[in-house]
Amino acid sequence: MTPRQPRGGLSTERPNDLLRGRGVAFLASQVGARSSRRWSERLRSIGLDARPVMLFWNVAIVEGRSQRQVADALGLPESRIVRLVDSLEAEGYLERRTRPSDRRARRLHLTGRGRNLLKRVMTVAAEHEADFSRGLQPAERAVLTALLSKVAATHGLLAVHPDF
Repeated sequence: MTPRQPRGGLSTERPNDLLRGRGVAFLASQVGARSSRRWSERLRSIGLDARPVMLFWNVAIVEGRSQRQVADALGLPESRIVRLVDSLEAEGYLERRTRPSDRRARRLHLTGRGRNLLKRVMTVAAEHEADFSRGLQPAERAVLTALLSKVAATHGLLAVHPDF
């Protein structure tokens, strides 16, 4: 008798692997939760919160998008990010600029202070990445990144953490 092949082509001949926490979904969940906790701790250590940083990061990726476009890119309703944008603007990290062709549409841009914050955040991100991938050879890290990217794309995951 041959082992059953469930959807996805995985064999059920090694159910003990799943029982012992050696399945991809379980391990990804464990690693992801740990990474998220450590990222938040690292940001808190420099006085930042993960949610505004994620919004800020997404503005920095493509400056000049409208608040609506950023909300769409994050897969969130615009109403959910308004307070974060207001807060980041009040702190001097972002600014809303009007377009001459449409004065109602406001584009989000980093300020000089925002660019300094971006440097700090990227330093923390580099430290987090180095710490979290510690123990992997560069080639292993590249393979793992490619495989996780493939899984993320297969599931339609956005470049934003679900806790946002």
